[in-house]
Amino acid sequence: MAATDQHIEQLLEGLNPPQREAVTHGDGPLLILAGAGSGKTRVLTHRIAFLNHTNRARANEILAITFTNKAAQEMRDRVEGLLGRRARAMWVMTFHAACARMLRAEAPRLGYTKQFTIYDQSDARRLLKRCLDDLGVDPKRFTPGAVHNQISDAKNKLRDAEAYKQLMGSYFEQTVAEAYELYERELLRNNAMDFDDLLVRAVNVLELFPEVRDRYGSAFRHILVDEYQDTNHAQFRWLELLTTQHQNLAVVGDDAQSVYSFRGADIQNILSFEEKYRDAAVIKLEQNYRSSQTILDAANSLISHNRAQKPKHLWTDNGAGDPIKVRELDDEHAEARYVVGEVDKHVDEGGSLSEIAIFYRTNAM
Repeated sequence: MAATDQHIEQLLEGLNPPQREAVTHGDGPLLILAGAGSGKTRVLTHRIAFLNHTNRARANEILAITFTNKAAQEMRDRVEGLLGRRARAMWVMTFHAACARMLRAEAPRLGYTKQFTIYDQSDARRLLKRCLDDLGVDPKRFTPGAVHNQISDAKNKLRDAEAYKQLMGSYFEQTVAEAYELYERELLRNNAMDFDDLLVRAVNVLELFPEVRDRYGSAFRHILVDEYQDTNHAQFRWLELLTTQHQNLAVVGDDAQSVYSFRGADIQNILSFEEKYRDAAVIKLEQNYRSSQTILDAANSLISHNRAQKPKHLWTDNGAGDPIKVRELDDEHAEARYVVGEVDKHVDEGGSLSEIAIFYRTNAM
C-alpha cells in the first residue's frame, strides 16, 4: 500500500459513514449539517488533511475559518497533529483575523496605510463619544454604546453611512446617521478601522478590485467554515466573493444551534445555502457521541417545532440514560432553594461538587 493510501486509511479510521462521506467529498460546495456532539471538529480537521493528502490543495491553498481564537488554535493543533509542520502554512483563523491579514496587504487601495490601527470596542466608543459631543447630542439620552450597537449592526449588514441614512425614520436613527457619517470620517482620518470594519473593508476591496478578488480566489482552492449558522451578511458576502471561481466551499453548522441573531447572525445563510449553491452536496451528521437517547429524544421533540429548519434526527449508541426531571417553581427564590437542596443532597450521598453543573440564561440570574 502506498504511503498516501495509508495516510488516507488512517484518516478515515473510526469515522461513521456520514463522517467519511463529508471528509472525502471532492470539489464543489458542501453543507455539513452537524447536530450537537456529532464530531464536527474531527470531520473538519480530517477533511483538511484529506484535501492535502489527495493533492486537491497544498497547505497554503486551504483557508479554514472559525469563530473564536480558542477554536482556531484547537483546529490548528489538530491539523498539525495530522499533517505535521506543513499545516503551519494554512490560514486557520477567525473571520476577523483573516480579513485583517488580507487588509494588511490591501488597505492602501482604500485610503489606509498598511499600518492601520484596529480599534477595539472601548476605542470605538471613545471616538463615538467625541463625535456625539461634536454633534451636541445629550450622552444621557443617546449613549455611545447604544449608537455603536446600531452602527455595528449596519456594518454587519454592509450598510454604509449613506445607505443607513436612506433607511432612517425615528429621531434616534437620524442621530445615529449623523454620528455614523462623522465616525467614519474620523476613523479614516486616524488611519483606523473598528472590529466591524475588518469585514466591511475586506468585502470592499474584493468588490472594488477584481484583480484582488481573482488573486485570493485562486490562492484559496478550498475554504472551510465552522459554525456557519452564526455568520452575518458581511461574512456571507466575503465568502461569496472568495468562491466565485471554484465554489469549493465546505460549511459546517446547525440551524438548531443558531443563538446569535442579536449580534447580526443571519439564519438564512445556512437555510438557503442550497439555493445559493445549486450543486451543493448535503450531509447530515446525526449520530451523537455526547448525550443519552433520553436527552436526544427531548431535544428532537423541541426542535421539531422550529418554524424554519433543516430537519435532523439525533440518535446515539450511548443508551437511554437517566430520565429528565422537570420542576416548576413559584419564583426565582424557590428555584434557588431547590437547586441548593439538590446540591446538598448529592454531596450528602457521597457525591462531589465538581460533578455538578448549573446553567442559567443570563448572568443576572
